[in-house]
Amino acid sequence: MIRITKSQPAPAPLTTRGARHLRQLQAIQAADPAACQIPGNKLLESRDGIYNDAQVKARLLSDQHRKCCYCESRPTSVSYGDVEHFRPKGGYQQARNEPLNKPGYYWLAYAWENLYFACHLCNQEFKGNYFPLRNPTKRAKCHTDALAQEHPLLPDLATENPARYLTFRQDAILPKRGSLRGQACIEAFGLDRPELLDRRIEHLKRLTHARIIGAIDLSLPLNATARQFLSEARLSLAAGQALVDDARRIWQEAALDTAEFAGMVRASFPHLPTS
Repeated sequence: MIRITKSQPAPAPLTTRGARHLRQLQAIQAADPAACQIPGNKLLESRDGIYNDAQVKARLLSDQHRKCCYCESRPTSVSYGDVEHFRPKGGYQQARNEPLNKPGYYWLAYAWENLYFACHLCNQEFKGNYFPLRNPTKRAKCHTDALAQEHPLLPDLATENPARYLTFRQDAILPKRGSLRGQACIEAFGLDRPELLDRRIEHLKRLTHARIIGAIDLSLPLNATARQFLSEARLSLAAGQALVDDARRIWQEAALDTAEFAGMVRASFPHLPTS
């Protein structure tokens, strides 16, 4: 996880159709707050076609460099991914094993600052409607309540740097200095799931290979190591130099916001440039 910079202004579907439907939702809640709290009620349902509009998703993908906001993998080659609501729109859970509490943060269903792009696993298989607070009695329950009174355990990636709470030991993600918020992130998003660990291990291997190849000196006259490299790889000097240059680029760009698993790379190789 890394901090995310969200482009402005908000996509048009949110400020036009979203704003109109939000006024309807607010009127419904104001007319009968008790009914909106009944388990299973659908009075404050948002419209998928608005927050999931192609314009909205395209902007999220661009802002996040086509990466999941939580695990930093690039899922779009095998999955469409989801528009994720940081504060869940339909209902919330303070604890994993409790029933869904109503209403959710319906007034943030079309709020640009509440939307991210997430992979299917992080969003649907793990986080879902889980949104724990340090003090659940401070939870905002309707659009007239102040969000500022809340203290979520999960960091908002547009306003907080998750590196304050998370670190890595090679591919293994850990709460930084035993951080409660770091542990909450790992559990909420499944950041230690085996498939993700495998992806991170392979990523570190590729970076190590890039670092080794990038260290090869192909300046003339060629040394013995360089001659052996070109011979065994059956490369011309020009092709070999292009390969070395590409490896150096991969290494130097590995911790940028655009890079996959940048949070892990930054923790493992803090000397690499991040911008």
